Amino acid sequence: MTGFYFHPFNGGLNSSTYVDNHSLLYAGGAFIGLPLTIIFMLIALRYRSPVMFPFIVTGSYGFLHTGIWMIRSLVNPEIATDYTYMIELGSSELLMVVLGVSFILFGIISRVFFLPLAGIDVSVVLKYRLLIYTIGIIPWYVLHSLYNIVFFKSGFTIFLILIIPEFIYIIIETTLSVPLQKRIRVFQSIRAKEISICHFIIIIFIILLLYTSVFIVNSEFGVK
Repeated sequence: MTGFYFHPFNGGLNSSTYVDNHSLLYAGGAFIGLPLTIIFMLIALRYRSPVMFPFIVTGSYGFLHTGIWMIRSLVNPEIATDYTYMIELGSSELLMVVLGVSFILFGIISRVFFLPLAGIDVSVVLKYRLLIYTIGIIPWYVLHSLYNIVFFKSGFTIFLILIIPEFIYIIIETTLSVPLQKRIRVFQSIRAKEISICHFIIIIFIILLLYTSVFIVNSEFGVK
């Protein structure tokens, strides 16, 4: 490992060398780190607080993102990732497919299951779900795009590359969430809760703490 960098709107980047015969190194995130995210799901289920919902969204996104990249390691093997390295080192392609699909499904189901923590229960109709999702998600990707344009000198097309897939995702997830919440009892097991001013203050404090940590880490241990 020669260095790493936390992108403030898109996880982390790292600079490392290929390691022969060390599949466990590449499997660490998906097989060790990611399953531990389920702990956050269980904590949120135990306390059922709207404050936990941002963590649930982050965890769900992690499962979706990892599952997609596992499938892509087979569809686009020319794009080097941890999972293409694992396959080169002898990991089963079938295992990648099974885990990839499982992670994607878990990501979608877990987010729908916890939607009531954000006040989205069976009574919220499709058009309001679309509005809530759009207002809640798209600004993040606008900031992501602007950051890449300003600091990484990316072209303006980064807007389309980032935002169009998110609109597609929003339509798919909101469309799926309506019948899941209405027809399957388990998705009705958590009552909707309102996000109060207190919740916003706590979330903003956590965000400020997180980005302060990101700034310090990037200043001291950036990619070289």
